[in-house]
Amino acid sequence: MAAKPQGLNRGKLRRLEWIVVGTILAFGAGIVGIGAYVGFDKVWSAVQRVPASIIFALLGLSVFNYALRALRWHWFSKGLGLKVGFGFNAAVFIGGFALTTTPGKAGEALRLWVLERAKGVPYERATPLFLGDRLSDMVAIMLLCVACLGAFSGYANVTLGIAAGLIVLMLPFLRPKTLLWVTNALYRLFGGRAPRLFAKIRAALRETAKLFTFRQFGVGLVLALVGWAAEAWSFQLLLTAVGGPDVSFQQAGFVFTFALIAGTISMLPGGLGGAEAVMLLLLTSLGFASDSALAATAIIRLTTLWFSTALGFIVLPFLLAALRGRGTDASGDA
Repeated sequence: MAAKPQGLNRGKLRRLEWIVVGTILAFGAGIVGIGAYVGFDKVWSAVQRVPASIIFALLGLSVFNYALRALRWHWFSKGLGLKVGFGFNAAVFIGGFALTTTPGKAGEALRLWVLERAKGVPYERATPLFLGDRLSDMVAIMLLCVACLGAFSGYANVTLGIAAGLIVLMLPFLRPKTLLWVTNALYRLFGGRAPRLFAKIRAALRETAKLFTFRQFGVGLVLALVGWAAEAWSFQLLLTAVGGPDVSFQQAGFVFTFALIAGTISMLPGGLGGAEAVMLLLLTSLGFASDSALAATAIIRLTTLWFSTALGFIVLPFLLAALRGRGTDASGDA
């Protein structure tokens, strides 16, 4: 379950902001360090080969991805019976990107805090929304990765092993009654110490069952698949522009999705380091020169991960201002 982001005061929010700033500095330092090794002139020359029209296309496809995933967030919200309009839901979803680069993206649970403060949605009702969002992203990226596996057959065992692990992770949520049975068993053993906690867990599991149906989760998964496929296509456009061997959608899609999976498994903020290292490794194995591979890696991360973070920081102050406008203490407990 997502951690309950209760009591998010200025100090805690500031610490999360510093984590994000730290990841930005680390990303910049890493790119500079590798650039110094490869040769700044070569890397800059590769960057200059990418026309402005391609950069705008990358940003546009990223916005398309975010829009579809915001729509999925709203679809899941409706499935849970939450009385939240699409506009506010979209703002909450985009605002959560401000804290994407926290370990394991845990900072995105800020969305639950905003829903609780602004709309009075209890955490146990909103937590399945967070779960459905995260799991459908994971499944969509994994499905794209497996679909593109033919381009990198040498990674079949690793990819299919990760996919099997994801299936094992998903199964309990596809059958929330099993988790509810386990929770009840644990309650009989330890419930006397924390009855309210177990009551909230049971309530959250009952709500989770509403999302993990063929129709509800299926529609969300299709939206995620289309959104992430657009990002993979943007990566193919970038690789074509940066210079190097011809790259198919299947090759670009595998590099992009496998790098995202590696970054997620690392549990580092934003997948920092892990995703970039894997992307560089796979691109050089395709025949890209080190300078072109580094330029492509830096640009795609800037137009996906860091672009979403920037949008989140733009929207977040408006969300906090809306909370204050409702008479809610946005800097601490209400």
